[in-house]
Amino acid sequence: MNTDTDDVTAQTPEELLTDLGELHTRTVVSPHPNAAALGWQATAGSLAAGFARALHALNEIDPAKAQEITTWWQGPFDEGPDPEEHTDWLERHVAGSPQVLQQWVDEGRRYAEASKAATEAWEREHTTA
Repeated sequence: MNTDTDDVTAQTPEELLTDLGELHTRTVVSPHPNAAALGWQATAGSLAAGFARALHALNEIDPAKAQEITTWWQGPFDEGPDPEEHTDWLERHVAGSPQVLQQWVDEGRRYAEASKAATEAWEREHTTA
């Protein structure tokens, strides 16, 4: 864990685009993991592709804003965006209220529980003794 912000070198939008391109590419090549992980892998690849397209378009019309987003993405310690700060941002700009955000949290927990149960069932079914 890098805790010294003086050691963090700001990433450029072009560097982040390369990272996103590599991530997307890794998610679409075989061999694929088990069925439960494949869903998350596909989701990560799709999100990386969408973010790369949006960042590329933004960088063409507003390089300073693209750099701002890249710096946010890199995070204060080069470990990614601050989850608490982003959750606050989501509540203000997307969810619109703490109640809607809480609905998302509750739904996420239900999906996580269902995913865990499905993964455990798949592993029981496909594990040889």
